[in-house]
Amino acid sequence: MEIINSSVRIIDYEAQEILLRDIPDSFESFVRELISHIHTNASVREYKTRSVATEVIGSILQIIERKEDADFVLNRVNGIATRLLSKEIEAQKRVARMNTNVQKGSLVQALLFDEEDNSYLYLLAKVEHTDFVDDYDFSFKTGFSKDKKTIWKSCIIEIADVDSSVFYAKIYTNTVANYWGNDFLELDQVHSDEVNTSNAFRAIDGTLNRNMRGQFQRDHTIIRNAFISYFKNNEHIDFPTMVESILGNYDPVDLPVEKLNSIKEKMLTLPQTKNFDSQFNTVKSAINARIKRVYPVNDGIELKITDGIEDLANTIKAFRDDDGTRYIQIKTNNEETFQKFKTQ
Repeated sequence: MEIINSSVRIIDYEAQEILLRDIPDSFESFVRELISHIHTNASVREYKTRSVATEVIGSILQIIERKEDADFVLNRVNGIATRLLSKEIEAQKRVARMNTNVQKGSLVQALLFDEEDNSYLYLLAKVEHTDFVDDYDFSFKTGFSKDKKTIWKSCIIEIADVDSSVFYAKIYTNTVANYWGNDFLELDQVHSDEVNTSNAFRAIDGTLNRNMRGQFQRDHTIIRNAFISYFKNNEHIDFPTMVESILGNYDPVDLPVEKLNSIKEKMLTLPQTKNFDSQFNTVKSAINARIKRVYPVNDGIELKITDGIEDLANTIKAFRDDDGTRYIQIKTNNEETFQKFKTQ
């Protein structure tokens, strides 16, 4: 893949300025590593242009058209960076009252040509700034790491035909904030948050049912509950991160480790096979109906679970007494219900 041009702009919303840096030829190797890192990132969301006349995509199309004109390209690259600065200033005003800050960093831009597909790619990435000590004069400086590659936000726009009326992009973001995709890039989600939430949970539920239900009942209940709790307690879902956090360190009750690893691998393919994004914001109402489970307990008695349960193992327990009679023990925080069934 050929890098036609690349640039770095430091976006300083506090000083409300953009700092330009000349980059040496050796910087191209960093850009290639960055592109490879982003291009293979599974934690992305599909977007599409809402219009080819919006500022960023319009500038990119002009850059492709006049890629040999260095001064023109520089003007458009700086225009894109200026737009990001403006949107970060606006975003910081919105979040300042919540005692948080927009992450400060550099905007990397690169135009690439894929010889195999005869198409262009345009990369935009917001990379982390860190403080470091210069070992030449021991002064304190700010920059970004060659090796760490902490990417807060990125976008790869695919351009196969510059005359197309719509273009598609893959976006990564590490927060729920939508200023990157909506305000800065002016792109629209291909799948809504509600559709993503519903499709993701349905796919997870189906995978667990096919691989566990009827065999590893206790493990099935624990893992399903863990996914429900994750959806309920996290505003922003990064699907691979969620799968890893739940299954990566799970200690099975009866489930063989080989089976657990197989389920984990199947889970990681679900965004591609079941048509939902790897990143989305949770719409909790989209899964409420699917969360409910009703378990027959005894004649005339059913146990209904309507939400994720924290500390499931210590909230609902099953045991047998000495004569073999089976019981379900449920911890309660409802005084009225407790008094109704209290025997002593």
